[in-house]
Amino acid sequence: MKPTPLHIAVLLAWLTCLPARADLSGDINTILQDKAIVRVHFGIEIVRLGDSPKQTRAIYSLEPKTPRTPASNLKLITTAAALDRLGTDFRFQTSLIYHDGDLVLIGDGDPTLGDVEMLRKVGWDVTTVYRGWAEQLQKRKIKSIKNIRVDDSVFDEQFVHPHWPSDQEHKRYVAQVGGVNLNANCIDFSVRAGPAGQTVSFSMDPDTRYAAVRNICLSGSNSVWLARQLGGNDIVLRGEARSGAETLASVTIHDPPMFAATVLKETLESAGIQVTGDVIRDREAKTARKKSPKLWPVIAIHETPLAMVLMRANKNSMNLYAEALCKRMGFAATGQSGSWTNGPAAIGGYLKSIGVDADEYRLDDGSGLSKENLISPAAIVRVLSRNYFGPARQPYFASLSVAGVDGTLDDRFRGSDLRQRVFGKSGYVSGVSCLSGYLHARDDNWYAFSIMMNHIPDGSNGGMKLIQEKIIRAVDAHTARPVASGR
Repeated sequence: MKPTPLHIAVLLAWLTCLPARADLSGDINTILQDKAIVRVHFGIEIVRLGDSPKQTRAIYSLEPKTPRTPASNLKLITTAAALDRLGTDFRFQTSLIYHDGDLVLIGDGDPTLGDVEMLRKVGWDVTTVYRGWAEQLQKRKIKSIKNIRVDDSVFDEQFVHPHWPSDQEHKRYVAQVGGVNLNANCIDFSVRAGPAGQTVSFSMDPDTRYAAVRNICLSGSNSVWLARQLGGNDIVLRGEARSGAETLASVTIHDPPMFAATVLKETLESAGIQVTGDVIRDREAKTARKKSPKLWPVIAIHETPLAMVLMRANKNSMNLYAEALCKRMGFAATGQSGSWTNGPAAIGGYLKSIGVDADEYRLDDGSGLSKENLISPAAIVRVLSRNYFGPARQPYFASLSVAGVDGTLDDRFRGSDLRQRVFGKSGYVSGVSCLSGYLHARDDNWYAFSIMMNHIPDGSNGGMKLIQEKIIRAVDAHTARPVASGR
């Protein structure tokens, strides 16, 4: 019988609903035979998302429900949980209050305050917000302040996670986490060298007396080092800087809320507002204000929308941002200071609510920096699928890195038309390499995937990335039709 147009349409519709061709498993298994990964522990889950959650189908799985160390892929979970638990309209609110001659800085855990790396895009610097506050005080004819009080009680005072590498606490990606944060809780150095053998000159941003700097860095080769004493703010600038060039470096600070409040004091003084007293931690101020708000008038409130925090957490893999989200969810869930107990518990509550089994994860922080975190690739893909079909799809997708365009995937899938068609998150800590996210494939369908590699050899992450990309290429190659024009 000659097929009619109706028969052909039905056949094409049926073919479109099929998963990738049957030999996809064989092709991926061949990739996994690479000698470089013979001892690597893999967990993989890849699903075709379809037009509705009910049409989602797994097309390749390898130990999908075995929990593995996720590294920064955990940020995909933390940000999804934040959208669900805090809400898409949530805003961090940092308040400046006047009370009995004192200024009170009340934190909400906002990780963006004074983050110059982010703010320079809009022409702001570390103290732009503070200078605006100084102007508000001047408009109110307030020329002198007694004390600067800082209430950081939204989070606990455990600024460093016990399972983070203590020998790396001076590095930017191990920045401390506070109820008030400033410039990602780092001081940025600009180092300039003169004639060979002489001590270099430097400037700091913010320019603050909060830290004491010992400069033993000389002009010479290009190897500048910054170190900080654990539990304090004695910083050493050492090594060598190349003559005639500017060298940029950053070092973390200890006790973020007191750092933020000290820089506020210094900024007000630079604006001509006298501060006669001290910088004081006062974790009861917010509670006291609730009892008699008229005695605690608001000078200013600085707000940051959740979407901005999500982007920095996922695209740029900022650990501080993910941990601020984690602890803020803990505070929202319990009313107690956010911590690395109630924060991961709140994220776990989200996973439970979307049907992830409790034996598929163990959460220790929000960023994945702790190697005590465990989660299965199936759980990650469930979160990805949930957000693909859910109401928070737009802000979630906007937070992801785009292959070949931005974030941690800006240099991935080189020489491939997969650039701009893969959206997601890379993840790396020693011994771990992961890639999870979405593929917009040649057949114009969307796929969610998680590729988790544990026990990788030292120094092999570059090779592991290539294996991950080969797997995604194999999925794309087994789809039927080219992506529609304009996608």
